[in-house]
Amino acid sequence: MTLLGKESKFSLRKSPINVKVFLESLLANNAYHSASLSQHCFGLVEEGHKKVSKQAFDKRLNSKAKTMLEMVLKRILSSQMSLQRHTKGIESLFSDIRIMDSSEFKVGKRAATSFPGYGGVGREAIVQIQFEYQLLSKKVNHISIGSALDSDYNEGLKTIDDVEPNTLLLRDLAYVGKGYFQLLKSKNLYYISRGKTQWSYYIIEEGKYERLSTLAIIEKLKSQKAKYIDIEVFVGSEKHKEPMRLIANLLTDTQKKKRLKKKIANRGKLGNDAIEGTELNLFLTNIEQDKCDAEGIFNLYGLRWQIELVFKTWKTVLRIDEIHTMNAVRLECVILIKLIWIMLNWTILKMLQSGSEQEISLHKLSQALINKSQRLTIAIMENKDLLSEWLLKLLNSVDYCMKENKKGQRSSQQIISLMYS
Repeated sequence: MTLLGKESKFSLRKSPINVKVFLESLLANNAYHSASLSQHCFGLVEEGHKKVSKQAFDKRLNSKAKTMLEMVLKRILSSQMSLQRHTKGIESLFSDIRIMDSSEFKVGKRAATSFPGYGGVGREAIVQIQFEYQLLSKKVNHISIGSALDSDYNEGLKTIDDVEPNTLLLRDLAYVGKGYFQLLKSKNLYYISRGKTQWSYYIIEEGKYERLSTLAIIEKLKSQKAKYIDIEVFVGSEKHKEPMRLIANLLTDTQKKKRLKKKIANRGKLGNDAIEGTELNLFLTNIEQDKCDAEGIFNLYGLRWQIELVFKTWKTVLRIDEIHTMNAVRLECVILIKLIWIMLNWTILKMLQSGSEQEISLHKLSQALINKSQRLTIAIMENKDLLSEWLLKLLNSVDYCMKENKKGQRSSQQIISLMYS
């Protein structure tokens, strides 16, 4: 810890708030809420440390503290051990499955310069967290803090060179830009992406490219008894067209009404193409047909919603979005310590999961750990033996943290296993 303080220049002089005391206070007090300066100072005295003023603690929440916390988070990410759990049949198709998405939340307008929002009252400052992890090995590949105006597409490119060949990428349309599909193909990566009705789709008829309209796709689906159409198309412009599979199905009337209502709420008046598009699910992929049929593609893309459950845990249990107004540097320090706590939760999840055949719920485990945040912080900071003892006790009660799927729903492991049974 002394070395960490020196490398970040956080502790170049003696102070009652040294690295250990500082990290203990931040971890214990910011695990699931945004602590005030008074709470930090009171906590230090309660733990037997020297009394400090609110101003003194506030001064320590500076750019050097931010650098140190970034170093801690980076070290946690780089020291991860992958969870070696092999799912029947999946190794013959993918080396792993990577899921990436972002989550955003509003913060006080004092941070608008560092975290610009979309504008308007209450949206002056917005923080965006980018997150990518591997579904099978549970390794977190990327976690970063940015603003709502940062490009998801550019953020997604930051990790693309580190992806192992034959990995399946599951990302939403925000990460799809010009040349995206061509880039993944050149790196021997698989993808499943939603398709937009506004894109240009072509099929070859009598040796010529013919435009495939949304209406033509709908008519194909209505004229056949099969639930899906699964055809080779070419996507792009007149100059370059990328070959891929297009898979589509029709929504039920209830699903269509729900999607139409949502689009009108977001965009207002819709054109004919947009209205027609509410009838369809469109997916594009480069996974070969003999390896995965149309229904399998839909099921695999459904795994992307696992990341939404992660974000839900961050907000409902860890309350990452509940931060009172403060200056931008202090805000970044608070968010970083929350991300460090999130990664500690994730690490404990992997450790417990390695000894269990059932899936452990991140939501339930996080709830259990929140109530023990102070004891866990002390165990981490003080004594490795104490931490091991604490984890063994937790292992004995892990049955209470098992994932329970709703009736008719399957876990990610069940979905993948069923596809290759």
